[in-house]
Amino acid sequence: MRLGFTIALAAAILGITAAAATAATAPTKYRNSMNAICNVYGPKLVAQQEAMSHASVARKTQKFEVAFRKYLVLSLRQNHQLEAVKIPPSLRPTMKPVVKMMKKADAHLFKALVSSRHGDLKAARSQLKTLTLVAGQLPNQLDSVGLISCGSLQQQ
Repeated sequence: MRLGFTIALAAAILGITAAAATAATAPTKYRNSMNAICNVYGPKLVAQQEAMSHASVARKTQKFEVAFRKYLVLSLRQNHQLEAVKIPPSLRPTMKPVVKMMKKADAHLFKALVSSRHGDLKAARSQLKTLTLVAGQLPNQLDSVGLISCGSLQQQ
């Protein structure tokens, strides 16, 4: 009887310890997953920014528009992948506002993309100005939750 109780107690302690270890690694795995997504998209976004810059200096409107659309598509894809990663319970209070802001940004990125595809660059720029007002603090918020690859490192 005592042996059975001791074994049950030991199993319970091991279970609690394993659960605590898993809970402790969940935020780390989440951050690593999120930063990995941003590490993939970061260079692609920078390449499109450079292409837009070169096209702007050379006054090549068509090349600028193509790079601009690619930039918007990549930004939307990245955001959708980031938003799809399940948030661990311990990070929900800090991440929910960040993800909510990302979803607001998505709406403006999408509207800018649609406007650009219809040849209305003025409306696309207007959406980007609104995006700056709505989600201008997003890089700082991403940095504050440990997603530096998604925040300040992508803004360089």
